[in-house]
Amino acid sequence: MDGVTLSVIRCELEGYLPLRVQKVQQPGKKELVFSVWSPSVRERLVVSLEGPEPFFGFSDERKENPAVPPGFCLGLRKRLEGGTLVSVRQEGLDRVLYLDFDGHDDFGGKKRFVLVFDMAGREQNIGLFGEGLLISSIIPSDEGRFEHRSQYIPPAGDRLDLRQHAGEEGKMEIARALWAGQGTLGAAVGGTVEGVGKEMAKGLLAWGGLNEIDPVTEAGTAAVAGVLSQVGVALAACAGRHVTAVEDKSAPDDTYRDGDKSGGYGIRPAIYISPKGLVLHAFPLPHLDLDAEFDTMLDAAKAYRERATMARDFESQTSAADALHRKVLKKVQSRHEAQVKDLTNSQDFDKFRVWAQLIDQSGQRNPPGATEVTVTDYYQDPPRETVVPLDPRKSVRDNARAYYQTYAKHVRGQRVLQESVSKLGADLRALTAAREALDRALDVSDVRAAILPVEALARREGIAVKSARLPRAGQASPGAISIAGTVPSERAVPGPDGAVFLVGGSAKQNDALVTRFRRPGDVWLHAKGVTGAHIIARPPLGGQLSEAALLAAARLAAQKSGAKGSPKAEVDYIDAMKVRKPRGGAPGFVTYTGQKSLMVDLEV
Repeated sequence: MDGVTLSVIRCELEGYLPLRVQKVQQPGKKELVFSVWSPSVRERLVVSLEGPEPFFGFSDERKENPAVPPGFCLGLRKRLEGGTLVSVRQEGLDRVLYLDFDGHDDFGGKKRFVLVFDMAGREQNIGLFGEGLLISSIIPSDEGRFEHRSQYIPPAGDRLDLRQHAGEEGKMEIARALWAGQGTLGAAVGGTVEGVGKEMAKGLLAWGGLNEIDPVTEAGTAAVAGVLSQVGVALAACAGRHVTAVEDKSAPDDTYRDGDKSGGYGIRPAIYISPKGLVLHAFPLPHLDLDAEFDTMLDAAKAYRERATMARDFESQTSAADALHRKVLKKVQSRHEAQVKDLTNSQDFDKFRVWAQLIDQSGQRNPPGATEVTVTDYYQDPPRETVVPLDPRKSVRDNARAYYQTYAKHVRGQRVLQESVSKLGADLRALTAAREALDRALDVSDVRAAILPVEALARREGIAVKSARLPRAGQASPGAISIAGTVPSERAVPGPDGAVFLVGGSAKQNDALVTRFRRPGDVWLHAKGVTGAHIIARPPLGGQLSEAALLAAARLAAQKSGAKGSPKAEVDYIDAMKVRKPRGGAPGFVTYTGQKSLMVDLEV
């Protein structure tokens, strides 16, 4: 999340202020969640340094909190709960936010506190300041920008703030600054303009028909400056409008996107797909594949947070399952190979039975201390004499008896070995099936189902097992998903052109589709005017839902409804993210507006 994107999120958040702080939680070592509300909105504001990159914005996820809150969290609760978030500031376009709270002092009196959310560089931290001095920080520090009982020292920087370089005059100033840079255009933009991350630099250069590795030239800097001045205009408009879409989030004010509508490089909240994962940004990134667009940056951030958390959880669980599978497979294979070798070596035990019988049949009485006896072996054709070794401490009869016992022991041992080898073979087949299931896994529930038999084998082999967690509420994973926590009538159904259909059955399953498993880009369908299953039609990753897939999903929705006996049925469909679950509504009950309809023929 670069400074430019952070600025747009901050601007939109201004439209919701002031917000009362109902509760403060710290689910992670470097993550805070503020439950905030106003007469028109209730949200969970996340301030996080967890994971691969920082996050700031609203989120629907609900994480498990520690039984004993950390000291930093307790300090925030004491001072901020019941208070008000009155403003969110950003100096320039740097990756530092200042959250101003009207909280309480130790005597219950009103006092202003500032929560500094510093996302810049290695010293990133979250600290609470009172009267300009640091009270405590989420990452304890005795030096640098978060020194205890000292003032906050923002990161040094002298790069251009695009909001102050808009229009033709600003364009010329930007061009001069870029021309003074060295090396490539990508390096010049990153070193000259504040708040522009690597992906945005690539994106705006691509928008201007340039490449990050192109050398700095007069023509190149002029083209880049033109695009950057458009960014400045859009950011200035965003800052000036103070988003007021709280009353009707479905119809936000689009004045700050005029540049985009006219073909310019304007604000377009979206999630993109890069080789390294998902990318959230406020401006177009034409060098990446578009995953989903949104009306507001806060909606985009909320969806990104959900998607990124799902992907990380899925990756974490898959990695843990792979490690356990490898460990169990190695041990089972080793045991299987050793026992197969023992079984092969034990195939010669029948000689002990033959020797015992030959000694008995010979009737010889060898003197004490004899180490062998020569007998006629009638089991060979033609019969011939053979030498049978003897234990000199035993008589001939006792030697025969000992050989009978050895033979019986080997018979029992071979039976046990055969059973064990057979069982280990079955275990190896189960591990192979588990490996195939893990390779096909599309969500955490799939991983859990695949790893359960491996965990059972691990415990039997004496290997420590740390069970994989089931997905939390609000979480799912990329691709097709099962409805965890319920008994689905069906799982994901493959559709035409790479689409996947998620089918609800009971009211709880229908509810789960809307509240837990939808994601941007999905289409929600339901037969019009009758009871029936909710259907989520999911396009292939990075693609769009084809007409054939939409029609197939509509037909499936009709077949799973009260209209299944009719020759034709009408089916509503709408962007899944626009379906709303009313607070306190019965399971499966949703509301939506702006839907379209399809008439499907059920006799085909």
